[in-house]
Amino acid sequence: MDTKSKKWTARLAVKIISFIMIVGLSFEIMNDINAIIRLSDETLISPEIIFADLSTPCYFAENNMASAMSHAYQLAFFGSEEAINNGDFLKWTYYTDGSYTLSDPDNNYHYAWLSRSEDSEQRRLSEEAAAIAHQLSLFHRSQEVLENSEGLVYYLVSKDGDVLSNADADIGFGWFRSQPVYFILEGISAPEAAFSFEFGLYHYSPFFRWESSENTRIYLAYTTEAVNASNNIYKETQRSFIFEIINIAACSVLLLALLVILLLGAGRKRTGGGVHFAFIDKPFLDISLAAVTIWIVSAVWFAFELGWMIWRYQNTGAMILLFAALSVTIVSPALLWLMSFAKRVKAGHFWRHTLLYFIPSRFARFLKSLWCGFPLTAKVALISLISFGMLCATALFGIVRSEGMVFLSVLVFTAAVTYFLLRYARRIRNLETGARTAVSGSYGAAIDVGKGELGSIASSINNISAGINAAVEQRMKSERLKTELITNVSHDIRTPLTSIITYTDLLKHEGLGCEKAGEYLDVIIQKSQRLKTLTDELFEAAKASTGNIDVNLTELDIVSLINQVLGELYESIKSSGLDLRTSLPEKLLALADGRLLWRVMENLLSNVFKYSMPSSRVYLDARSDDAFVLIELKNVSATELNFDPAELTERFKRGDDSRTDGGSGLGLSIAQSFVTAQGGEFRISIDGDLFKATVRLRQA
Repeated sequence: MDTKSKKWTARLAVKIISFIMIVGLSFEIMNDINAIIRLSDETLISPEIIFADLSTPCYFAENNMASAMSHAYQLAFFGSEEAINNGDFLKWTYYTDGSYTLSDPDNNYHYAWLSRSEDSEQRRLSEEAAAIAHQLSLFHRSQEVLENSEGLVYYLVSKDGDVLSNADADIGFGWFRSQPVYFILEGISAPEAAFSFEFGLYHYSPFFRWESSENTRIYLAYTTEAVNASNNIYKETQRSFIFEIINIAACSVLLLALLVILLLGAGRKRTGGGVHFAFIDKPFLDISLAAVTIWIVSAVWFAFELGWMIWRYQNTGAMILLFAALSVTIVSPALLWLMSFAKRVKAGHFWRHTLLYFIPSRFARFLKSLWCGFPLTAKVALISLISFGMLCATALFGIVRSEGMVFLSVLVFTAAVTYFLLRYARRIRNLETGARTAVSGSYGAAIDVGKGELGSIASSINNISAGINAAVEQRMKSERLKTELITNVSHDIRTPLTSIITYTDLLKHEGLGCEKAGEYLDVIIQKSQRLKTLTDELFEAAKASTGNIDVNLTELDIVSLINQVLGELYESIKSSGLDLRTSLPEKLLALADGRLLWRVMENLLSNVFKYSMPSSRVYLDARSDDAFVLIELKNVSATELNFDPAELTERFKRGDDSRTDGGSGLGLSIAQSFVTAQGGEFRISIDGDLFKATVRLRQA
């Protein structure tokens, strides 16, 4: 496994592990929330206790004294059962319409309403009895609460002087003030409202609307033992809540970190190059979001209904299984949607992959295509018709409504028409400017005026400019190649011809009987042969480039031909000092001309012998590639390859520019022409100093 595959496998493993851990952390968070709810239900303590300072009686006072004060007030208000049974706290109110209402003297409770037809002595007595029964139940309920409040000591004196207390006889006013949590209300009609903290002691003096005599007193206090015992329970519960909340916070932070890792890695390909979209990413984002939302809401609703029954029967195991199933069913689709959203964001078109964008954009595109498809005459007629209709509608509206609205409508319509005409005029001006630029000989700048008739004209001008520009560049290149060809041919022919003339002149002056006559003749023969070879290759290259060459395509065994060429060039290969390594199958058939392909392979190998780094390796491979046969020859160049590979197939272009090796520079050009004549493809590529030639022929 290569390095890229290992990295891709590692990233995939990280994403899978992150996905599983996010589901697991979601399950843990649900369990912790369930633990908080259970703890609050069992202890009747709210989770807000984590913010309480339990080193003082504050939290105890807030959660106990208010209820005790309310019941103490109610108990002192009624005073005794005898007062209630006597009807001291009932009042009938008469209204002008003949109806009656029954309430307490302060109008805190309304017990009955009697219309004129329902007014009777028996009905009044019945309603009074029901009201008295209700007041007695309130009185007894207050007595029960005060008696059963652990650590609460109370001393109450009603407005009638009745004393209600569970305190010892020797406990006085000072004792109540000495307790950590107390409330004292003396016989005043409007005590000042306060909730204060003094010297570490909390005390209540809340405002009460109290219509009483100076005998009315309420003394309430919770003993130090009761406050401390409750605070110990509060502290233990507070620690439990804090532990669960810290666990939730830690799981949430880890979950968010894993979510970031998962989203950053979403859509990464094995080999890079863009974002990878799977089948699940094909639906529109808003449609998939709606589906995921419906699924999650349905799953949560079902889990809530089922969880309520499990909670009622306190089945912890079933609750854990429910949370596990809920974590998988709601977290998994949510994560998949978030990953799909992250992929679209990375691709830069998440908004376009929504139905809210797709439908309006398609409709707008459809309308635009209809408008662009109209001829110019039809567009003018349509605009005129709409303008006439708008003016008629505006006039009619003015008759029915007001002249101000007519003026506003005409103003808006005129502004719209003016904008349209100015926009169209700008397009015409851009078209004219682009055409003038093209006329001046600058063909590079494209004209962009949108679609429609003007867009069609601009496209035609752009195509003409592009064609002229390409033709000019091709012509300039052709002229440059012709100049280079003449220069190179002149140089390569002049060199051997100069040698022949020089040595012929030496023989003429020194005579055939001189000592160096044989050496002179050898040079003349060598240069004459060089001149003949150069002329033949030039003639052959000219025929190949013009297509004036006979091609006889037959079913040819490429492997056999390559082996024959290697056999013919055995001495050259051996003397070159190169390590030629071949990778050839047993048989490989292609449609080719044996004579031309022989020359191609000979030229390629000759090029290798001339320009390869000494003692380097040369690779010759042949293989089948779908419906084609590939022949590849690779070698390391002795000189730096710092030019475009396409230049090597130009005539008289060599692997180095020293031009001292006797090569003609036509070998690769002839090879390319011969391969093209056989219906194949010849490619050259350079990677650093690595030279690679590829011959691609049709498979037989």
